Amino acid sequence: MVLFLIHAVDEGKTIDHNYYIENCLKPVIKEIWKQRKSNGTKGIKLLHDNARPHRHSDIIDYSTEEGINIMPYPPYSSDLAPCDYWLNDYIKRNLTDQPNEKSL
Repeated sequence: MVLFLIHAVDEGKTIDHNYYIENCLKPVIKEIWKQRKSNGTKGIKLLHDNARPHRHSDIIDYSTEEGINIMPYPPYSSDLAPCDYWLNDYIKRNLTDQPNEKSL
């Protein structure tokens, strides 16, 4: 299961840990429960960068309460992007069985 949240923020708005919980984590968790009624957040892993709001103790506590494991993110790694963990395999799996005119 891959789930994305695209959330626009007004220019100049500061995102703190409370904003991140209310406007990012809660909607994602709500959608997880909607899609996985029997399992909910069991086995869900969250990967986000080391931005200050992501590392706040309230974020860690909230994730733990919801049963979500936060995956460690390498500090200051310029050659790693979150999509490196899954995107290439996902693309390969979904394009290999497509006719050439569809995969272009």
